[in-house]
Amino acid sequence: MKLLRRGSRSPIDLSTKVFGVEVVSPILSASGTSGYGAELAAFFDLSSIGAIVVKSLAHFAHGGNKAPRVGALSTGMINSVGLPGPGVRAWIQRYLPFLIEHRAKVVVSIWGRTQSDYAQAAQELEEVSEALTALEINVSCPNTERAGEMFGHDPRETKQIVEAVSAVTSLPIALKLSPNTDRYLEVACAAIEGGANTIVAANTYLGYAHEKGGTRSILGSDGGGVSGAGIRPVSLRIVRELRHALPDCDIVGVGGIYSAKDAVSYLLEGASAVEVGTASFFDPRSISKIQEDLKTMITRSGVGTLAEYLERLRAS
Repeated sequence: MKLLRRGSRSPIDLSTKVFGVEVVSPILSASGTSGYGAELAAFFDLSSIGAIVVKSLAHFAHGGNKAPRVGALSTGMINSVGLPGPGVRAWIQRYLPFLIEHRAKVVVSIWGRTQSDYAQAAQELEEVSEALTALEINVSCPNTERAGEMFGHDPRETKQIVEAVSAVTSLPIALKLSPNTDRYLEVACAAIEGGANTIVAANTYLGYAHEKGGTRSILGSDGGGVSGAGIRPVSLRIVRELRHALPDCDIVGVGGIYSAKDAVSYLLEGASAVEVGTASFFDPRSISKIQEDLKTMITRSGVGTLAEYLERLRAS
């Protein structure tokens, strides 16, 4: 639905460039909280937002972690879902046709246990590249070839993964940054050197929580990733630092976005777009609501485009 400015026939223009291409809106869904996109179609037009970022896929099927996988926190949630999924080829057959039918911009998040796993997933997705917008590489995974060290904590490993993916795909590549290392700027720079054109900042923060009134973990595993409003200031700082370190790359901000004002805070600090995750987990309508509220904010400011609105805010 297009929102018209009062006294004008021109719709509000939310378009932005991210993943090296133009999308209709800076509001995207985040990987992992909205399944494979079809789940959101009951709540809004999938083609109306910037992109659907589907849950991380490997080239193999994976069952994920033991339950309970998610726990509520006062400022969001903690999860250890474990990247369950049907595998790339099964996803292409079962889920992609629905997204194509609904004219969604589709970004596929990929993961693996080895560098070759990432390349194989990307190669299988290349067969349907004309239906996709970009790949998002999730490097917050343990490397089984190196004693379980996290790929995303090592600039060299990250660069090699991006290079391996770049060699087999024609799609733009985004790197989803792990915030659980003091080397995240090095990792981001290495990803750009390897062939990525976008950095997504950032993934969840490692944490631990007890079950209510108890002494055991709230999750079936020992700990998990913390998301929600509590992490927003930290992720916002990372986006700000990335913009200074990498002035020419596209950046997607993610972490604690519950409102249009939250989204604007990331855009003001240099993000080209934002991903809405935990908010949509609790309310699938939140993605569309944030987008409509952003249009309302722009309308009330008296300008007609997102670019003009941000320029006015920066000048004030």
